[in-house]
Amino acid sequence: MRGKVTALLVFHQTKPYLDVKGALAKLAVLTGRAQTLAEACQVLSRVNPPLVVFTESELQDGTWVDVLSLSARASSPVSVIVVGQEIDTKLYASVIEVGAFDFIAPPFDALDLAHVVRCAADNALARREAARKVITRPKRGHVAGSAMRAASAGTLEDLHDAEA
Repeated sequence: MRGKVTALLVFHQTKPYLDVKGALAKLAVLTGRAQTLAEACQVLSRVNPPLVVFTESELQDGTWVDVLSLSARASSPVSVIVVGQEIDTKLYASVIEVGAFDFIAPPFDALDLAHVVRCAADNALARREAARKVITRPKRGHVAGSAMRAASAGTLEDLHDAEA
């Protein structure tokens, strides 16, 4: 993990927020807070969103699934960690199955949390680097006019029809 780790904490309740914020502060993670999905959306749509998003499972205007959906549309890849009030294996399984990075619950052991944060941040950085390489990859050959439009439509049949 290179450089500072940034995290968005999406919490409307004070207790889990303060516990997570305090534990992350001990790890020198820079944090910001959103209390609603709308606030989280504003942060995630910025040019350089935080690497990691921590969210409680239930918000006043949605759930962790909504936060995961917002994160999937962020301007750059982020890793989402769902924070439970207690260990909940059903919720853990759902969180992983739906695509969040991890599920954690108190108490927040410093070594365990440091490992989770490091892995989540590294994951987000690797996906950002991969996305950057795709965007900056030099194009091979030349596809002109309607063939280029068909290629952007996404199917080989469209490309074949455009070349004909």
